[in-house]
Amino acid sequence: MNILTVQEAAQLMHSYGIKCDINKVKEWLSEGKLNSKEYKGTYTISEEDVYNFLEAYRWEGTAYEQGIDDITKISRLLEEIADLRQEVCELKKENGKLVDQLGILPF
Repeated sequence: MNILTVQEAAQLMHSYGIKCDINKVKEWLSEGKLNSKEYKGTYTISEEDVYNFLEAYRWEGTAYEQGIDDITKISRLLEEIADLRQEVCELKKENGKLVDQLGILPF
């Protein structure tokens, strides 16, 4: 298990597409969203804790977020379904335009 500094944790998060700086990582530490240990005024974070945070962060705001109730899950899933239906509709329109442009006969 590797031990990381706040800077190294931020760099690891960047490599996974999370836009944050040292201050944001410190904010997550103070909020308890990211676990750390403090030694002589310096925070250290285990690499495993960063990966656990990344997994939770990945699903935050979705129906798969940890610790949300069933009503919230259902609501978020219904929103996702509505968004996907809209996307399908837009793709069908785009497909129709491309078929017309290319002169392709539909199946």
